[in-house]
Amino acid sequence: MEATVKPKAPIRRFDIFAEWNRIKGIKELGLDPEDAKSYGLAVAEVVAARKFYGHRTKYKGATREYIEKHEGTPWWRKMASPAEFDEKIVERMGRDFYEKVFSKAIEKAFNEGKDYMDIRDSLRKDWNELLKG
Repeated sequence: MEATVKPKAPIRRFDIFAEWNRIKGIKELGLDPEDAKSYGLAVAEVVAARKFYGHRTKYKGATREYIEKHEGTPWWRKMASPAEFDEKIVERMGRDFYEKVFSKAIEKAFNEGKDYMDIRDSLRKDWNELLKG
């Protein structure tokens, strides 16, 4: 019998939201997988900043409009990198858990047309219970 793959750290809403938006970036926006990592993490950071700090996030020295108009760079590339996604999401929970459990479950829910708000806590609950055992 195969052992259950457990996360290395508690799974946060932030993790699920970043992954949800990574998948959305690929499937709906047509981003390549690396750009989608940047996009997913940047969207999660913007939403978290608004929720916890009550303000809009600066794009490392410029506004979204300036970046896209003058630099020709999508705003999310200025805020996050694929390496940051790997560090803050994948490595934090463990690559094995991310690849074998987390990413597949989020993608399955996305493909089934489920709403992020409906799955964010139910999935986390089960995974975080694994840390208690």
